[in-house]
Amino acid sequence: MRRFMLKPAQPGEILVGAAIGLGMTARAAVQGGADFLLALNAGRLRVMGAASNAAMLPIRESNAFTDSFARHEILRRVSVPVYFGACVMDPTLSIEALLRRIKQAGYHGVTNFPTAIHFDGQLRASVEAAGLGFAREAELLAAAKALGLATLGYAKTRQEVQGLLAAEADMICLNFGWNAGGSMGIDGAMTLAAATDHAKRLVGAIRRARPETLCFVEGGPIVLPKDAVAVCDGSGADGYIGGSTLDRLPLEMSVMQSTSAFKAASLLRDERGHAIREQSRITGVAGLIGQSEAMAELVDQIAKLARTELSVCIAGEAGSGKTTAARALHVASRSQGPFLVLDAGDPDLEAKLFGRAAPGLLQSAEGHVVIENIEKLPPSTLDALRQWVERAIFDRFQPMAQRPPHARVIVTTSELDPRANELVARLAPHIVQVPPLRVRLEDVPLLARAILVTQRRGREQPSASLSADGMRELLRHGWPGNVRELTAVLAQATAIAPASGIDGATILKVLGRSQSEKADQRPRDERAWILEALALHRFRRAETAKALGLSRKTLYNKMRRYGLIA
Repeated sequence: MRRFMLKPAQPGEILVGAAIGLGMTARAAVQGGADFLLALNAGRLRVMGAASNAAMLPIRESNAFTDSFARHEILRRVSVPVYFGACVMDPTLSIEALLRRIKQAGYHGVTNFPTAIHFDGQLRASVEAAGLGFAREAELLAAAKALGLATLGYAKTRQEVQGLLAAEADMICLNFGWNAGGSMGIDGAMTLAAATDHAKRLVGAIRRARPETLCFVEGGPIVLPKDAVAVCDGSGADGYIGGSTLDRLPLEMSVMQSTSAFKAASLLRDERGHAIREQSRITGVAGLIGQSEAMAELVDQIAKLARTELSVCIAGEAGSGKTTAARALHVASRSQGPFLVLDAGDPDLEAKLFGRAAPGLLQSAEGHVVIENIEKLPPSTLDALRQWVERAIFDRFQPMAQRPPHARVIVTTSELDPRANELVARLAPHIVQVPPLRVRLEDVPLLARAILVTQRRGREQPSASLSADGMRELLRHGWPGNVRELTAVLAQATAIAPASGIDGATILKVLGRSQSEKADQRPRDERAWILEALALHRFRRAETAKALGLSRKTLYNKMRRYGLIA
């Protein structure tokens, strides 16, 4: 059989190898563009529910185990080369006989896995002293090459790299340890920067000794595609080999999200009687006041999310009531923990959230931590918070007694753009949109009365009355500052109103308009006004037109003018 040689990647690209253990995963990896596959016992053990490092345990006869699934599920079923992960730790094993079986089966090449490079200390020394360690793995690769098979060698240290160069390995993969991330990830001490620096030195040594050898990186802190690109670019490596990052992590997240969706479908079904009682409790205790359809949808959404432990993003214009909505979620959750509100612009926010000498606020059991203005977060804090949210998802699958304490994270923003905000994109399926006051003007009377009562609470005199013409002026205003502006206007009106109560003239005086002036309920940007209404009504044109006071034809013409129709 003619020995296969992998060609270097095209400029600007990296080669990708997929270390897998399942036929379905193998085909998916090839469809995704994998340049070659590695059939490893670790891949099979992962899909069986074990961590990758179980590959180092004597729980299966590794070579027979690997050959069994690879021969039946992968070989001759994919269009890219397949490398066999060969174990040589059995002292009774004949390397020559094993290689003949591998070649006869149709594998393109061989790699040293499971490998002694994952052992250290006394165990590594004992394995090497018995002649069953890395030197035997290098012997395997040299014999495979002589037999016409392609070779890929795993290494961590410069000494191990020298052994693979002596065996004239076609490809060398610099491994940084077992992958971090997910429910079975193994956190290591090596950072992405350290991995890049380490790989750069070893790749340089390989290039000087044997320029034709292709260099790959794998494991440790490399979890995301951008991590792999960063290490390859920084070290000059030709590509990346993924195992857990290509099967376990995506599979865990996909299955978890799908299962969660079905579970939520049953939890959030319409239990009308209970829903009505719960919504009444939320509006009565948490201060979400209104009778509009938009407000009813908001309360319903909060009631449903309260039954979960999901992190939530609350979006809305400044002053629309995002913090009130967050407090409503806390109340609806019947949480016994604290309700904490922080600003993303706080320079000490990261220390407060994650702690230093003492536990951070995110470690308060059953608490709700609200981070306002998430768009102000620095990238480092944003990344740390994203990782916290991801870890909290996996921690919920542990038994209750073993779960570390986690506060529920609620973030708020006035600039909702999932493409520009990684954390918001992570929370995108759980966004609560607080409607602006101008699209729920029917709520103004209830809001105004509640605000006036609150402003007089604790005082002996009764709350100020609001006349009919005063209410009309409130309903005519566009409220660009939303509920916050309404609260401020009523506070000022109460201070200057005559004894008879707050009338229209008082409201107009506070608003700074004469009676002949007309209130414009539209924002200056008509395109934004229309787009916001479309989003609020789920892009149903008839409902949007009705809410905006436009005919369907007029709305259609405006959408076409502003490029809102594809």
